[in-house]
Amino acid sequence: MKKTKALFLNHNFMGEGTYLRCFNLGRELAISGYEIDLVCADNQPGGMSAKVRYSEGGLRVITLPRFGAGAPYAGYALRALMSIPYSMSRKYDLVHAFAVAIPSTAIPAIAARMAARKILVDWDDAWAGGLAKFAHPAAAKIAGFLEEHTPAMAGATAITVVSDHLAGCARKIYPKLPVHKILNGADFNAIHPIDKSAARQELGIPQDEQALLAMGRTYTGSLELMLESFTQVLKDRPNTKLYVVGEICAYGNLGDYVRRTLERFAPLANGNIIHVGHVPYNRLKYYLSAADALILPMEKCHHEESRFPIRFGDYLASGNIIVSNAVGEIKTLMDKYQAALTSDPADNGAFAKKMIEGLDLAHSQNGYKTRARALAAGDLSWKSVAEKLGAVYQHHLYGKAFSEENVSATSEASPVF
Repeated sequence: MKKTKALFLNHNFMGEGTYLRCFNLGRELAISGYEIDLVCADNQPGGMSAKVRYSEGGLRVITLPRFGAGAPYAGYALRALMSIPYSMSRKYDLVHAFAVAIPSTAIPAIAARMAARKILVDWDDAWAGGLAKFAHPAAAKIAGFLEEHTPAMAGATAITVVSDHLAGCARKIYPKLPVHKILNGADFNAIHPIDKSAARQELGIPQDEQALLAMGRTYTGSLELMLESFTQVLKDRPNTKLYVVGEICAYGNLGDYVRRTLERFAPLANGNIIHVGHVPYNRLKYYLSAADALILPMEKCHHEESRFPIRFGDYLASGNIIVSNAVGEIKTLMDKYQAALTSDPADNGAFAKKMIEGLDLAHSQNGYKTRARALAAGDLSWKSVAEKLGAVYQHHLYGKAFSEENVSATSEASPVF
């Protein structure tokens, strides 16, 4: 039987952000018999040519050049042009373009209209009225325009989204276009529970220390909410530490916001915030198990309602206590599966109390931990999520029937594009 060949277009640097969505979906689809080429940006500067940085089974990761530090606009423009020969290649049965608010994904997706049998567009973040507000005003306008109009300009067969909120936005703009919800997943093999004392010994964390951990790259208003709540925790538990794992994203004006926020709360935290920085993926499991509770801060706004943070899957897979002032898709899942302690995103005091409750539950084997791990190994495993995406592909390529049970038929979300 002829294998289905798909091209994934992604603007991120290898190993960051939506790349992880593409890579994990692609890897599972390849295991099931697809051939997937994932084109993205190299995470290492240097060179002017495309490179195959990963090839295993049916998945190849092809990286395009990165220029200098940060994310210069010239690099995005060049990668947009370099992606076009891939998107116009007739060897692919379909092209799936992720995060089309960015020109290096949108432009080749539009060009693919002349060659690909099917084109799908994926929304996993809100840019207009969300992330784009931290970019240069001209760049923000371009992002908003491409986010809204690329599905039409590319002649997309369907739109995939990561949340009901984005599904509602898509349906109001494109009422006749199929919209499919494909969540982010969890790698429950790479991330798994480790004995807390062993994990702490590995990392040099005192055994008797009360420790919270927050992991991730993208923080907007949620950073203030988390730090304000943590300072309230310190009033009750003055020796508690907050470990911040990951290099916080600082593109555009976001860097100034992050710097000002951290500086403002530093005196209040009295040295109890520990910035770990980047941690290799094979070491994350130690940090996630060493903590007493894992913190996922969110803000009630268009951007946060739309997204599905990749780190949520890692939190679940660790089988540890999760505390969140969750909104959107994350709130729905946490409540449905009772896999976390949740609070109102507008109530920092309640968030602080849930953090303390998480600390108190840390040393017991309880239902929250068990249900979190079960969700990671079940409905939210990357294998399960990729099976849903594969069913979408088979439907649009070959007319095969499939269930839309994971796609909300209605949503009250209003587009802000």
